Amino acid sequence: MAAIATMLPDPRALQRVNAAVAGEHRLVHCRTWAELEAACRDEEVSLAIVDLFADGHTHFDVVRRLKMRAERLTMVAYVTVTQERSRDLFDAGRAGFDGLLIFGADDTPAAFRAVLERAAARGVAQLLRPRLALLNPVVRDAVMVSVTRAHLRLTSHRLAEICGSPKRTLLAALDTAGFPPPQKLLAWGRLIVAAQMLEDESRSADSVARLLDFPSGSAFRNTCQRYLGATPHEIRANGGAAWAVKRFLAEVGL
Repeated sequence: MAAIATMLPDPRALQRVNAAVAGEHRLVHCRTWAELEAACRDEEVSLAIVDLFADGHTHFDVVRRLKMRAERLTMVAYVTVTQERSRDLFDAGRAGFDGLLIFGADDTPAAFRAVLERAAARGVAQLLRPRLALLNPVVRDAVMVSVTRAHLRLTSHRLAEICGSPKRTLLAALDTAGFPPPQKLLAWGRLIVAAQMLEDESRSADSVARLLDFPSGSAFRNTCQRYLGATPHEIRANGGAAWAVKRFLAEVGL
């Protein structure tokens, strides 16, 4: 069972986390930033949910250190928003936070899980970023968006809009760089995120298919075979997201 580290001094926030992930994850409760660092170093923690203002200071240095040491660590800030904190919240993304939850606004169990899933996708996208650094920026952005927004069922047209490029220009840039066309690229992005989800042994292929809006479990399995030449069980056994990313990079010659 995947572990989640929390640092949430408000018991109400901790209760809401418990309600959202009950039975799906093991929670490791931390009281200080030092305990959080130790938990992320010593435990099999893939996600940290923290009150950015737990002790009155943001400690972005700790956040950056954690992200440098564990590139797959997903960090979500769970905060109460005030006007005084708005600048710090802006800086949180640059420091390495992958997601933001606002206390009392988007922390229902369903919304909580959705935010965590999107944050995890942004975390797994970091496996790709170093290998894309020298590519055409339009290509790089298209690949990253295909992973980070895998839950949204983007169309080719919408992908081009997000990347700030006409669809024809995006198609040409991808072709020149040796990447698949937008629709296939989006399928790869969903499969990479699916592979990350499959790392959690409590998740079935059918549940992953539902979360990523595949038409059915059979459609998901067929897509796995078509692109990765493997079943969901084999994807999990081969290493999940890291293996899927490796196969994708081989496909595009990186």
